[in-house]
Amino acid sequence: MGGTGSGRPKKTIIKKVIREVIPVGDIFNDTELAMYNELLNVYLSDFDEDDLTSSDMDDIINLSMNKVLSFRLLSETKNNVDKQLDVAAAMEKLEKRNEKIKESLSTRRRDRINPNELKGFSIVDLAVAYDRKVIEAHRVKIEKMRHEEAQMLKKRESYLGNRYDPDDLSGETE
Repeated sequence: MGGTGSGRPKKTIIKKVIREVIPVGDIFNDTELAMYNELLNVYLSDFDEDDLTSSDMDDIINLSMNKVLSFRLLSETKNNVDKQLDVAAAMEKLEKRNEKIKESLSTRRRDRINPNELKGFSIVDLAVAYDRKVIEAHRVKIEKMRHEEAQMLKKRESYLGNRYDPDDLSGETE
């Protein structure tokens, strides 16, 4: 009971499935495959490994595939206006699917946030922290200036003036 290998599999398996198990090389050419992998990296970077679920996996895969397929459709219609009109409906469907997928991912991620973590934290706390930082900076600056002033006063005390200057008339009496 509870030994090695028991219980729910680790979430890192999901990233492995996304990257290695699905045969996207059968669907995409080399350029598209590189684009798909880069999109996966971008989308996966938005999630903590431990937070990924199988639903997230499906959505991230579909979102990446849809983006590559949109690119494919657009590149095929690059120089053909007639094809652009034919592809417009498919592109619109892909965009609507992508919006639903993004909203679903966002909702699930929002649901995972613990609202009690930030409870009691307000703008006042930020202002106080900022004030403390500013006050500390001023304290350090004042301390430095006082030290410099003390050094200057010490130098001034040891200064004897111009008493040996032959042009100094201050020592003469009339």
